[in-house]
Amino acid sequence: MAKQLIRTAIVGYGRSAQFLHAAGLRGNADRFEIVAVTSRSDDSLQQAKQDFDCPTYTDYHTMVAEIEIDLVVLVTRNDQHCAMACALLSAGCDVLVTKPLGINRSEVDQIYTTATAAGRKVFSYQPARWGSDYRRIREVIDSGELGDVFAIRRSVFGFATRDDWQTRTDSGGGIVMNWGAHLVEPAMLLTDSSPSHVFGACAQVLNPGDAEDIFYSIITMQDGTRIHAEWSFSPKGLPNWFVQGTKGCLIAHDRELEIITGTPEMPADPTKFKDMEGKTQTTRIETVSEHIYGDPVEIYRDVARDYSQQSTFPITEKEAKLLLSILDAIKASQDKQQLITIS
Repeated sequence: MAKQLIRTAIVGYGRSAQFLHAAGLRGNADRFEIVAVTSRSDDSLQQAKQDFDCPTYTDYHTMVAEIEIDLVVLVTRNDQHCAMACALLSAGCDVLVTKPLGINRSEVDQIYTTATAAGRKVFSYQPARWGSDYRRIREVIDSGELGDVFAIRRSVFGFATRDDWQTRTDSGGGIVMNWGAHLVEPAMLLTDSSPSHVFGACAQVLNPGDAEDIFYSIITMQDGTRIHAEWSFSPKGLPNWFVQGTKGCLIAHDRELEIITGTPEMPADPTKFKDMEGKTQTTRIETVSEHIYGDPVEIYRDVARDYSQQSTFPITEKEAKLLLSILDAIKASQDKQQLITIS
């Protein structure tokens, strides 16, 4: 028997919706049917009609009143996520919300409270969880070849400016909200521990607007592992990943992973530092797939599997809430100039 199609609408049909979410839905055409698109842009609505040949709207309230919908994919400004998600949940729709789920922990709490009251599902879209680099690094760490991991650095650098709502705090913009889910959460998950306290430093360097455009953070986990996560401006950057363990390290630049392992030597004469480099050191290079920020087709396949009860969507309510607690803490640390304890 053919599986019932998930009647899906998209609210917000800009670049991210067109090139990521629409691609994921089209890649699972046997599970999802696009029944409506809402956007404030005439160009976007015209593109939606061309892409899906479905009804289009400028008001999502009208859309849900006129169309039978199972799932709404919400790809709007960050500051709109909470109010729209809660309204859609209350109207009887499940929601998938692009990252960040809300602009603070309080909003995320409100979304899940509303979902529970309405008996609906929330899918928090955090695509780096499906990243090919993250998954391979997870396998290397689990194999034990790096020994006990004590530090993980996650960095992304760019050297171009932007001038849109992402540069304004009144729209929920800023680099912490834009990149935090990509940089912070996967690194924390590699430790199998919980965060203890957070240091954060943010600044506005190049972009217009009033939102921070660089950030640096140190997250100390309860097992002692330190996570360093940053996004900053530079024409040349540091490795995207630098994982340090008692038996070696892993260095990643884009899709290329360099894994260096060895046994530290301890010479009888401790002044002979050169002799302490290790005589059994080995190095190998691996290349992961192109989907370092996740494959939308796979992500939406996991949404469909949740609907058919084949498996549970990987991002749990607890994890979605914890991520926003950490992002809140990065900003609070900058504002208060102090470490922020995670309770």
